[in-house]
Amino acid sequence: MNDLIFLPILILLVLLAYTLIPDLFIHRLGIGSWKRHYQPGVALTFDDGPNPLYTPALLDLLDQYKTKATFFLVGERAAQYPELVREIQKRGHQLGVHCQVHQHAWLMSPWKTWKVWNEGISTLEQVTGSPIEYIRPPWGTFNLLTLLWFKRHKRRAVLWTAEGHDWDIRRTPEQIAQRILNKIEEGGIIVLHDSGGDDGAPEHTLQALRILLQKIPEVKKLPLLPLSLPEWSGLHRLTYRLWEKWESYYAHRNRIARINTTSLFRISKIKYKGPDLIGDDGTVLAHEGDIVGELHLDNTRLQIKQTDSQKIGIEALRLARASLPVLADYIAQSLEYQDINVFVGLTLLNRGAKGLGFKVQNVPISPFVRWVGILQKIIMRVYHPQGKTHRMTRLGEPKIIWISKDALLKRWSSLSSNA
Repeated sequence: MNDLIFLPILILLVLLAYTLIPDLFIHRLGIGSWKRHYQPGVALTFDDGPNPLYTPALLDLLDQYKTKATFFLVGERAAQYPELVREIQKRGHQLGVHCQVHQHAWLMSPWKTWKVWNEGISTLEQVTGSPIEYIRPPWGTFNLLTLLWFKRHKRRAVLWTAEGHDWDIRRTPEQIAQRILNKIEEGGIIVLHDSGGDDGAPEHTLQALRILLQKIPEVKKLPLLPLSLPEWSGLHRLTYRLWEKWESYYAHRNRIARINTTSLFRISKIKYKGPDLIGDDGTVLAHEGDIVGELHLDNTRLQIKQTDSQKIGIEALRLARASLPVLADYIAQSLEYQDINVFVGLTLLNRGAKGLGFKVQNVPISPFVRWVGILQKIIMRVYHPQGKTHRMTRLGEPKIIWISKDALLKRWSSLSSNA
């Protein structure tokens, strides 16, 4: 009797270990896979292709909006349409493997799992002549052998943060696009389909994609960028994600707004609490209690792929210089900032600010100022390429950098009559 009870329990535990447990950790929790791409903007990905009817139209639409994407191709379909695969590659898009066959991982034996993933990689690499780094299982589902396979072959399993369920013909293009817009955020990965699903569903995908290519930059103020994954440890990724959550909350609470898809600066209005800011003619531009514009660096967009501190500083100044005309034009046209006289920031990164037209002013050291300094040093540890090994003692204490609205528009705005 005990054996009769034990055997079903053992079978159940084996099935759980083979299916649900790997899928829970890798697919649902993202442990061991990549559900984000940890860089500015949004990455577009497409599954289930190639398709001779819809993939060419999709490529033309991406070309129209000068956007690059990643295509996760089914091996047997890639073998059927090799010229279409090479066309995707020729137009500058990335390729990943979506298995050799489009079958749910839980329905495949260990032996078949290993076989079809080997075939999928081999098929795509033979067609393209290039190594394939990224994989994505059908439906994003894993079994234990899928996990062992991509670890053994050192591939990166890429999932997503936003999907439109575009494989369902009942969903309109507007519903698909809105579902994605509701979920997408900085560092997100979108999944859509250029093949598979219900008959005619990819036509809705194409229409939804056109909406997304317009609204993600215009409404969400996020750039559409190729998928790129950093060489980060799991701990670094977790730290980054937790800090990103905090920054998102802080920006929402303080109504800190992005200006466009590329600007290094974000902006808000605050009640000023620092020392008097006095212009060159002796006019007090701001004293405690006045409403001023506050400038914030968009830290995600300040990720610089340099390791030398001097080069990082130069690159940061270059980004700031390129962003200031956009900031000035935004302020010149904004009714919200029409009555603001001065724009300020409290920052450790104040070297070079004078060369951009800003005043740099010491601020009395208070618990708040010290707290800002601590937060900004944490930011440097999170975003700096050298992480905690970077020497931050040279940064000193935060200082106020500020510029009058007139000076900002005169020097940087293309819309100013004095420009």
